[in-house]
Order: sequence, then C-alpha cells, then structure tokens
Amino acid sequence: MGRSKAGLPIQPDGTFLGRILRTLAESGLDPLIAVTREHLDIPSLWHDARSARVIEVINPDPARGQLSSLLCGLNAIAQPPQAVLMTLVDVPLPAAATVGALIASWQRTRVPLVRPVYAGRHGHPVIFGDALLTALRAANPADGAKPIVRTFASRGIDVAVDDPGVLRDVDTPEDYLRLLDA
Repeated sequence: MGRSKAGLPIQPDGTFLGRILRTLAESGLDPLIAVTREHLDIPSLWHDARSARVIEVINPDPARGQLSSLLCGLNAIAQPPQAVLMTLVDVPLPAAATVGALIASWQRTRVPLVRPVYAGRHGHPVIFGDALLTALRAANPADGAKPIVRTFASRGIDVAVDDPGVLRDVDTPEDYLRLLDA
C-alpha cells in the first residue's frame, strides 16, 4: 500500500484502526491491544475517549510475520488469557454483531478455535483459546500461525455469519478503492 493501513481513511470512525477499535470496544472487549510496526498516535486514528485505554505494542521485528505480532501482543498481557480475539488491520469491516456472535460461541463452548464463515469461507476476526495459544507460543514465528491453526481446526467451531466484512481484505490500492466504492 505504500503507507500504514491503520491510518487509511474510512467512514465511519475515520480510519481502519478506528473502525476496528470501535467494533471491538462495542463488543465489550477489554483490554484492546494494537500491535504496530511503529508508534501510532492512536487518539488521532480513533477519535474516541476510549482510545486512551488502548495498549499499543510495537513489534520490534515485524518482518518475522503475523505470528510474531500476535506473540508481542500476548506478552503485553499480565495474566495469561483464556482466549484472545485477533484480527488484522487490513480486514476493517466485520460488524460488532459478528464479533459478539464469535464471543458468545467461545463462551458457550470454550473450544480452542472460533472462526467466522461467510459464503463458505473463513474470515476474521478469530478467537484463539488457551490450548491454541499455548501451541502458538511454542511455535517458530517464521512458520506462521496457519499450520498450527489447521491442527486445531477439527476441535474448533465455525460460526456462520451474514457479514461479508469478515472477508474484505485490503492488500492493494485497488482493493482499497473497491472498498470505498462499495
């Protein structure tokens, strides 16, 4: 993209990061942790009083991949969590109702993996339960999370959602323009 996706303008909420943080906050998640490549002025990206409570964690070596960012975020939590909801900044459109459905499914089942499914495809955000988190902590970040997530897929659940936003991944300027035109 040539610039930080977190600051890409989108309405409502001003930016990709702002939209994601609002969605997660409205779903009752706390704490909210943003793992970044470099320091971001989160209040300027999310114009909300709750922005001051967002924990920003800078990944010192983001070239090691997404798993390294997840591990940085996990290390910022004082008590090991029973589960975490993880999403990507380039998937800014999931609805709060979708996040709520994922959380309710995990609370009911306590399975190691909860994923949204729209039109037969898995999307974001996802919930990783403690068994999966333990396996991810032991993994080599260079290998990424996908192989480990696949090993837990049969023990997880898929939550069917009527939310195409779980699949709207913005990786290129063309993806971004399509998102704005939608």
